[in-house]
Amino acid sequence: MFNKIKRKFHGWVYPKEEEVARFYPHYQHSYNNRHSSLVGSVVGLRLGAHVFSKPLANRRLYLERFVYVGCIHGGNEEIFKRLEALANDPPDYLVFTGDLTGSVEIEKLKKHFYDEKESKPKGRFAAYTYFGNFAATLPKEKREELLANLAKSATRLLKAIEKIKKNGTKIYIIEGNWDNPLVSGIKAIAGTDIKDVFDTRRFFAENGYYFINNLKILKTKTTLHIFLPYITLLHFDHVSKYKIREVEHEIIEAQYQNKTVIMVGHAEANWMIHHLPRKSEGFYGERREVIRNFGRAMAIFRPHEVIYPHQHGRIRDEKEYLLSLEAKYLLGIVHPHRKKLDGYVRLITNLTHLKENTGKIIATYIPFGYLGEEEFVVK
Repeated sequence: MFNKIKRKFHGWVYPKEEEVARFYPHYQHSYNNRHSSLVGSVVGLRLGAHVFSKPLANRRLYLERFVYVGCIHGGNEEIFKRLEALANDPPDYLVFTGDLTGSVEIEKLKKHFYDEKESKPKGRFAAYTYFGNFAATLPKEKREELLANLAKSATRLLKAIEKIKKNGTKIYIIEGNWDNPLVSGIKAIAGTDIKDVFDTRRFFAENGYYFINNLKILKTKTTLHIFLPYITLLHFDHVSKYKIREVEHEIIEAQYQNKTVIMVGHAEANWMIHHLPRKSEGFYGERREVIRNFGRAMAIFRPHEVIYPHQHGRIRDEKEYLLSLEAKYLLGIVHPHRKKLDGYVRLITNLTHLKENTGKIIATYIPFGYLGEEEFVVK
């Protein structure tokens, strides 16, 4: 199901420079075209979400504008600056793609944990699969310190959202794994001896913002969005057949109206793309289940584009070079001949795969703390 890349990866998709120049005339960027084997007719179909670090100026005219926010985890100065800038140039829709819950203290320790695991596979963190497993072993005082600023982070984020909403922006928040009380790392940190832990999800609900924790669609003038929170992807088998058929019907209606179908899910759309520079240790258990189910959902609903966060680091190529935020990749829909198996998606790695008669999905990854943006006009 999960294809292995034995040679140099040739699947990067960058927006064509003339397309960027046309839509964003004041945006200057250099593209690393040696990876752009799939540029051309595929990208010509649609520009895809633009992931940015600074808001763009002098936009083209649009009918609807969407901004997608990557994982926040309590936030840092950079993401708050990006959100505050949106208050002066508000989109029609602002979609938080999951994992609002957290604090700066937790993120610093978490980053250190995963950096160490990656650089020293046999180091002191080797025995722990996930950060939560390690955090649960810390002394109570340290764990209390990690949890102390959850309320402060959530309050600051709420203020930023309120400023944007005042200008008419519609807000949607997809639940990530750190937002769900059953699987959140907050639960692991708190353990059984720390009571009355601040609940970010409840705090936002009390202020009128509810986390989406099941399969949901959003119909707009130009798009159909399919929202898939982490817990839904983890338990995708529990989604009723009636709900699946209902979404499929909405997709047919959207296609008839020439709308763009976009799936936003809180999980990796593909594991391999985030581990090109080195041999991956693989993925098992809950992570494997979530990625597998994300692929199943893509094969069922066949969106034009899938947008996702969850991974935190920027994507690097097989030589460790940091790729542009504009870099995208393609997934191909596979339907096995055996009827008992669900369809899934695989990474398109070269032009041969591109010529195969399968559905193609543009994948856009939004790293930790960054924003993605799409603008649509009537077709």
